[in-house]
Formats: sequence, C-alpha cells, structure tokens
Amino acid sequence: MDGRIGRRAALLGAWTAVASLLAGCSGSLRTRRVTAAVLEVEGVDGCELDSSVSGTFQRLLHGRIDLGSDDRDVAFETYDEAMRAVVTTLHDGEEDDGNITVGGIMGFIDGAEEFTVRDLDPDMPVEDYRLDRVTASTLYARYGLT
Repeated sequence: MDGRIGRRAALLGAWTAVASLLAGCSGSLRTRRVTAAVLEVEGVDGCELDSSVSGTFQRLLHGRIDLGSDDRDVAFETYDEAMRAVVTTLHDGEEDDGNITVGGIMGFIDGAEEFTVRDLDPDMPVEDYRLDRVTASTLYARYGLT
C-alpha cells in the first residue's frame, strides 16, 4: 500500500510540475502583453509582473506598477488606468483570461506600496475579501466590460 501512495505522490508532483511549466509558457506571453499595455499608460514609470499557478492550480498575475507622481490622487488615477489596461488586455485575450487573479498587482509611489485592487472597489460577493480572490472579471463592471 505504501508503494502505491508513493507512486501517486510522485505522479501528482510530476503533473504539478508539467502544469506549472505549461502555465508559465502561455503565462509569459500573456504577462508580456499585459506589461506592455501597462507601460503605455501615461504616468507609469515601471511595471514588473509575473505569472504563476497557485497550489490549487489557480492562475495568478502579480507584481508591481511604479507610479510616477508623488501626488496620491494623481497616482491613484494612474494606478486605476494601469489596472484598466491589465483587465482590458486580459478581457481581449483568451476566453478564460477573466478568471486570472489580479489581486496581487500593487501600485507603488517612491518604492512604497500604496494601492491594491481593494482601492478600486471590485464587485465582490462579500464585504471582507482576500486579494487572491480578485479576478480580472471582478473589475469588468468598473471598466465597462462584459
């Protein structure tokens, strides 16, 4: 019996590695497209995004957007437009790109985290939600997408 459990664990590990590699391949192209869209937003000084797969095989897009203004209101508007670029690029991508978690994309002013998607008030079913539950599609209404 222990031999079967060991083989199953090894097989599960192999499938996890393959799924991660496959997600990384398609994810890297997607990440490059999204990064390029964000860098086109006026006021964005830099963008470092990465994609990964969670332990439950959920696709994640996470990283930082460096905002050029020291004025918090202007920086927030820039972050909002940058996230519009993220969500719109994903919306226009593959059919299931709306399911990609974007809650890990933070806005930074002078190297300090200032904004998260929570500041954008996504359409969430509960009031107290975790950022790793915010998918691109939860921001569709904010940006006029369906």
